[in-house]
Amino acid sequence: MSNGFDTYLYQLINQKLVADGLDTMMFYVSEKLFWLPVYAFIIGYTIKVFRKKAWLPVVCMLLCLLASDRITSGIMKPAFARVRPCHEAGLSPRIIEGVHCSDTGSMASSHAANHFALSVFLILLFQVKAWGRAILLAWAVLVAYSRVYLGVHYPTDVIVGAGVGALVAYIIYQLYLKILQLLQWES
Repeated sequence: MSNGFDTYLYQLINQKLVADGLDTMMFYVSEKLFWLPVYAFIIGYTIKVFRKKAWLPVVCMLLCLLASDRITSGIMKPAFARVRPCHEAGLSPRIIEGVHCSDTGSMASSHAANHFALSVFLILLFQVKAWGRAILLAWAVLVAYSRVYLGVHYPTDVIVGAGVGALVAYIIYQLYLKILQLLQWES
């Protein structure tokens, strides 16, 4: 089981700050396919802005997702082997119908890592203004929060996942800038 404060926050979010309408919303927020129209918009907008050079930022976005997912799912979850809270009977987890509680480890959240990686990369790539940053970060926070609300991650799992995603985005953005220099393209 997790530490006391992590467990307290988990139970607060998963069992007390709940509502029937939120159950449905959080279920969809956490579903990968639910966001396909947003991903399509992001790719379309990137193509509109970068035209023939759009392949590079799109590849970098895919690298952000691949790297953040592999780091969390392929390295961290097996290394930490932290049991998900939904498998901890002592926590009395509230799992809504349709939510799958995976047997993979809990630390760190891949959902949080992936959405923070994409959001932070987009903020850096497009030099997004304050309101745009707020929207992109709120999107990533909402997805991360949904994982705790649904009972499949502890708060620290999503916080660490968010940090991994942000770091991956920063590194890949730096790589993107180096490639631009090599190709002698203007950013």
